[in-house]
Amino acid sequence: MADLVKIRAGVFIGGLHWLPAVRDPETGVTFEYAGDAREFTPHAVNTGRSQIEQEVVVDFARRKLFAYADTGLTAVKQTSADGKAQITRDKASVDGVRVEDEAWEAMTVSFTMRASVANPLRPGAPAVDYLLRVTVDGEDGSVEITGSHDGFPCFEFYKQVDFGEFQLLYSHDYRAAGDTPAAMDGGMEYHFERKL
Repeated sequence: MADLVKIRAGVFIGGLHWLPAVRDPETGVTFEYAGDAREFTPHAVNTGRSQIEQEVVVDFARRKLFAYADTGLTAVKQTSADGKAQITRDKASVDGVRVEDEAWEAMTVSFTMRASVANPLRPGAPAVDYLLRVTVDGEDGSVEITGSHDGFPCFEFYKQVDFGEFQLLYSHDYRAAGDTPAAMDGGMEYHFERKL
């Protein structure tokens, strides 16, 4: 029997310190948004290297869910036409990172993990979205997950049973898929199912 099962989600801009610069043709200002300068790992929590972090701990002994959410620091470098650069930083609200629909049965629990978080430095920017429907079995710690997410940036979802090693449930790398920040606009393009 599993006492504790942890589901960890991370959203990050992989491998880059700065995204390619975009120039505003009207003002001549060049905008460069910071990346997270990391790759896939379940150990990036509380390092400031993720755009979104979410974790749900399922405690079967107490029959309770414990949830954690955070957003990383967003930075943009604005370079004016005369070459003067300024870096602005802000942190998005965690209001869009939620756990819902908690339902317990004898030895299982199901719940929904969702995130919808927009760039705090760009008014009207599309949000990064994911939606996970999760069922955890307390008998063996197995997890069934059905999920959807945007094409940008990188997404990673892990499970951990009773403080053991983290196991990868699913990952998406926008670089391998050929996606760009434009993939945040509109509906969630990617869908997956996994049992582990």
